[in-house]
Parts: sequence; structure tokens; C-alpha cells
Amino acid sequence: MNIAPKLFKKYGDVVRIGPNEIMVSSKSAIQKIVVDDDFRKSPLYTLTQEDPHVSNLFTETNTRVYKQKRRPLSAGFSISFLNAMEPLMQSCVDFMVEVLESRCITDIASEDGRAVVDMSSMLGNLTMDVMSATLFGGSFGLVINEDPHMKNLFLDRLRRVYIDVVLPFVKYIPFIPSPVKEMDRMIDGIIKTRREEMRKDRKVEEGEKSKEKKDLLQIFLDANESDPKGFTDKHLMEEMRLFMIAGSDTTGTTCTFTLLLLLNNPSKLQLLTQEILSVIPSKNDTITFANTQELPYLNAAINESMRLMPMVVSGLPRYTSETNWIDGFEIPANVTTYAFPNILQIDPRIWPDANSYIPERWLANYKDVPVDKKAFLPFSGGIRTPRNPPHSRDGDSKIRS
Repeated sequence: MNIAPKLFKKYGDVVRIGPNEIMVSSKSAIQKIVVDDDFRKSPLYTLTQEDPHVSNLFTETNTRVYKQKRRPLSAGFSISFLNAMEPLMQSCVDFMVEVLESRCITDIASEDGRAVVDMSSMLGNLTMDVMSATLFGGSFGLVINEDPHMKNLFLDRLRRVYIDVVLPFVKYIPFIPSPVKEMDRMIDGIIKTRREEMRKDRKVEEGEKSKEKKDLLQIFLDANESDPKGFTDKHLMEEMRLFMIAGSDTTGTTCTFTLLLLLNNPSKLQLLTQEILSVIPSKNDTITFANTQELPYLNAAINESMRLMPMVVSGLPRYTSETNWIDGFEIPANVTTYAFPNILQIDPRIWPDANSYIPERWLANYKDVPVDKKAFLPFSGGIRTPRNPPHSRDGDSKIRS
């Protein structure tokens, strides 16, 4: 919403944009709505569901139900699970490095002696490969094969999410091609194959269930078997759709934005390069979740990227179930409140040189001002934030790698 910054600049931190709609951008308002009081999610979220009666972790509007949904899936985001997934993630990164080296050698040998690589596309392919590896236990191999059909399937599905919110009736028009059906056929095939493998394994093991968690799909299937009425096949499919789209798009875009900001600030890129080489001196050294924790400037560079160019820029719609006071204004029940953390994250009252890329601010006080982490919500905040369990460790580890 490009108009949002102009409205906040003209009218202040609380702006009424409709009879029952307001926008907010102050730290106190966003903290109250998203974190402290955790206002109920707006019904707008349910428009992205294929079945209006089947929610996923992202679209569920009831906090109590959300906690119930999250509990059986949290095992897939533990440190031990991520450590087990590291070889799969590393193999995806290794393939990307090989492709980059090959293309650079080929391009440099050409007439103009330059190598040109579309890193946005490359990073998008990488994150899709990592997503499929951790979700299914096997990579799509997009970094190598650049399958346009598979890429377009993901992109079309992502576009459909936005169309469903703006034009919710479109999904019910029969003659309009839907990427959802094709993706569902692919997911359904993967699930059927895994279930068949599970049946064979159990037959070999004389009926004993293996406790090994191979990937996220296995955790979803275990949750489905443990509670088939609470976590039905429809819920399983809905969560798979969510993780396939959200897991790849957010990470790929964040990686691209971070690289763009570093290239536009070469002195910062040089500092980051020096730090990485001090911890991982050879390209043959293995990148692990553990050794990326020893790269404070890398973490600062990523945080600063998400501050300046966060994924969520359209406002977080929440709903008032009762009368509330927000920044001195009485807001009645049944009002949609759009919280704009992206505006808060470049507020000069909180961030010195707010529009400048300064990773150093995350390592020490910048101009005598410490980072206010309550003013940093790149993905949302509170119990639902992707930077808290169950999502944070998976997303952060993929970005660092």
C-alpha cells in the first residue's frame, strides 16, 4: 500500500480509512494489537483458504485453536530436527554454488568477458529446493533444471492468494484455470507415495511404528494418524499448501533484498565477507546452524535488511472484539485495525538514519540509541510471529545458509 506512508505522514499514527477500518503505525498501538492483547485475526485471512471451514496455521483467527494446531507440529522446528535437516539444506546450497561457478566460467569465456546471473531467480530456486527438501525429504532440483512449469506453478499459486483476498469470487468461476488443483494433485501424489512407504516399513517392522521424523511431511502424517478427527486429511493438505508457498517465498525474497542492500553498500559487503571468511575460510568447509551463530555481522545484515525491506508491507489486519483504547482513541468493537510494522521500522523517532542500511546498529548503540526490538516486527509479532516457534529457526537457518 504505497498510499499508507503518505496518510500516516499527513494524519498521524492512527488513521481512519473507512466506517469500520483504521490503520496504525506507532509502537504502542502495534504492540497492543499484535503482541500484548493479540487481537483476533481479521476474517480477511480466511479468504485465502480453499475450504472456508478448514484453516491452517496462517489463516486461523482463533488464538486458542491456533495453539492447538501448532502443538503437534512444533517438533518439526526443534534444534534437533533442524540439525538433522542440515545435510539436505547444505546439498541444495552446494548445487547452487556449482551452478554459479559453471555459469560464471562459461560467461567469462564469452566475447564481452562478463558473467551475468539473475540472483533473484537463483535464490528463489534455492529456497524452493530447500523447502521441498525439508518438507518432503527430496529437492525439486530447480537450481539445476530451472523447471519453468514448476516455478510458474508456485508463482501462480502465490498470485492466487492475493486474488482471493481482493476478488474472492474468482475461485468459484469454473472456467478460470486454477493453479490450486494442479498443486493439490502434486501434493496428493506425494502423500500417497509416503503413506505407501509407511505401510511397507511397518510390514517389515511387524507393525511397529517408526519414531524417526524424516521431514515435515512425516510430522504432519504422524499428527494426522494421532488425531484424525482434529487434524484431518483436509487440514493436512491445507498445511502442506501453506508451507510450500510461504516457506519458499518469504525466505527467497529476504535473501534477495539482503543481497541487493549489500551490493548497494559495498563497505558493508566487505565487512561481511571478512567475517564469513574468518569463520568459514574455505568453500569446502561445511556451513552449519552452529557456525552461523558465530557470525554476528551476518545476523545484523539480515536483521537490517528485514527492517528496511520486510516481507509484510500491506498491513496486518486484526479485529476488535470489544471496545479498546488505542493511542488515546476509543475504538469500538467490530473494527478492522491494520497494523503497519513496516512503517514503524523506518520511524525516525525510533531509528536514527532510519532509511539507511546500517547493520552496525544491531551490534552496538548507533548514535547512542540502542535497537528497540519492540519496534522490529518484520513478519508480525506475538505468539503468531514466524520468528518465534514453530517457524523462526527454520526460516533463519535457511537465510543464513
